[in-house]
Amino acid sequence: MKIKFGSMVLMALFAIVGLSMPLSAQCSGGGCGGGSASGGCPGGGCPSSKKVGRVGQPANGGAARVPAAVDPKGVPAWQKPSSDTIESASTDERPIIVYFPSEDASDGEFYGEELAKLSQADALFVKIPYSADREASPWTEKSVVPTSRLLSDNPSREYDIPVGKATVLVCDWFGNEYFRTEPKIKAEKLSSMIGKVKEQVKDNNSKLQKNLDKAKQYVDANDRKAAVKALLKNFKEGLVGMDAQENSIRLYHEIMDAARAELSKLSENADAEGMKAMAKDLKNTDVEKEIDEAIAKLS
Repeated sequence: MKIKFGSMVLMALFAIVGLSMPLSAQCSGGGCGGGSASGGCPGGGCPSSKKVGRVGQPANGGAARVPAAVDPKGVPAWQKPSSDTIESASTDERPIIVYFPSEDASDGEFYGEELAKLSQADALFVKIPYSADREASPWTEKSVVPTSRLLSDNPSREYDIPVGKATVLVCDWFGNEYFRTEPKIKAEKLSSMIGKVKEQVKDNNSKLQKNLDKAKQYVDANDRKAAVKALLKNFKEGLVGMDAQENSIRLYHEIMDAARAELSKLSENADAEGMKAMAKDLKNTDVEKEIDEAIAKLS
């Protein structure tokens, strides 16, 4: 009984020692892969040759893939696309840099100490979460009046950003786009773009003001059709926030409110001809559809 117990202890010791030996030493013939006749392990079996690396290392013994460290000094001061952000930017007339990252982008895709400095003084940096969705909601009410793309439910769609392509926009303090580039852009070049925004805002506002002045003149002359046409030219620019555009929108709503009151009276009198004449004046406006619906009810 003692002999058997001793044999068992020896066998256990040999097994433990064998685990620390090279694979060739664990086989009686000094090798693996063949039967006992070829000097391999009996029956051709071998201990597992699968290599297991340390935690955090690949199985082949190579270096583990570790993300490059990101220095906080190089991370821009990111803001969210919100009305507060635009209000803050417009108060100081700071251009807005809008960054659309690529899918699975790392923190180092649009990064650098010089860029971070720009975000602290020269411009306000906004980061939009990645999205592959470009479908517009079928329930969204459309209007000829331009609205903020930055504050929309899907800025990636509204700015027409290619799916999966990292993009950087240089916008004014209202979110109107002026330049489009890639995240690899050097801070010096981006700074140059930022410096050009203020003058372009001034030029665009002057252009909008000319159409607005014409619209006002037409209103005074009771030429509603011409007034609306001048205002629609401003809206087609897609610009928001500027004084001339805001005043254009205000005048447009005044004209539309008056038109709705007129339409109500025409509907009460079942005046289809009056409605048709009115529709010509208000072509491509938000009230045009309402006129068509009112005419259809008389049929």
